[in-house]
Amino acid sequence: MGNCIEAQVSRFDTLEELSIDVGLSKEGWDKIVEMVVKEMAMLKKLTSLRFCFPKVDHHDLFVKHSPVWEKDSCLTFQFSVGFHDSTCTQILESIDNPTHNILKLVNGQGIDPVIVKVLMKTNAFGLIGDKGVSSLSAFGIEKMNKMINCLIDRCPEIKTIVDGHKTSEAVLKWLENLCIKNVPKLESIWEGPVHAGSLAQLASITLCKCPELKKIFSHGVIQQLLQLKHLRVEECYQIKEIIMESENAQLVPQALPQLKTLILLDLPRLTRIWSNDSLEWPSLQGIEISMCDMLKSLPFNQVNATKLQSIKGQQSWWGDLVWKDDATKQRFQSLYILD
Repeated sequence: MGNCIEAQVSRFDTLEELSIDVGLSKEGWDKIVEMVVKEMAMLKKLTSLRFCFPKVDHHDLFVKHSPVWEKDSCLTFQFSVGFHDSTCTQILESIDNPTHNILKLVNGQGIDPVIVKVLMKTNAFGLIGDKGVSSLSAFGIEKMNKMINCLIDRCPEIKTIVDGHKTSEAVLKWLENLCIKNVPKLESIWEGPVHAGSLAQLASITLCKCPELKKIFSHGVIQQLLQLKHLRVEECYQIKEIIMESENAQLVPQALPQLKTLILLDLPRLTRIWSNDSLEWPSLQGIEISMCDMLKSLPFNQVNATKLQSIKGQQSWWGDLVWKDDATKQRFQSLYILD
């Protein structure tokens, strides 16, 4: 296998598009992968490259020596760095997009300067099983100006996504989708100051299996989320409020003007979405709530959620809800769907 792959790479010096999909389980691949990477780095006309680098060192070797890896290069890349099994592959597919520059970093051990350099050109970033960082800010978040999609999964040391104390300007200005799963020490999405323009395009947030998460919208964050359309929170056992009153004391009624769907699943300590019915929900169309037995009221009245079409939930939960008055209860009774 070694001679065949090596010969194929070295022969086509005018090659523009290259995709090599070989896992570490392939017999003999670990013995020749470094030579293959060196051969790839000699290709001067590459415009598209899809490759799995078994080690960070292999990835660094290509970036440092490839002539197509330049500041103004038009190279489109889909890089996976580190070993990943079939389960991890399925997770990573959620950020695949043929038009995006994609970096999937699997089972890393901390910060590599070449990875930081590649992130400056990355549209979709998957951080999987990293054991060396406590926040995304450690990767130089101020330079991630092209990131649109971000997936963080199985990172045992991450406590917050953005450390605002380490930023001096707006960050993640073009991020549209944020998905965080299986992060056992995560306590918040954002800590510290929030610069105007941060997260300005964020449209979807998914939070799943983060048992220590306490704050979703820290002070100053919700004011930036004018484009947020979808929020899903699942199996986050410390969450008591979706929008914490203590963090958002001066919240204006038009806080989440584009929110369309709200999904809350298995949040045993959740007592409220917001403290009262003062917020407006002009775009909200659907709500799904399951296994949130301590949630006894909804932040709606007869006029602040006029586009709401459905409320899906368990019958026992629905029957225990407390309403402001009978008219409000009647208004939403027709929207209820049995889960």
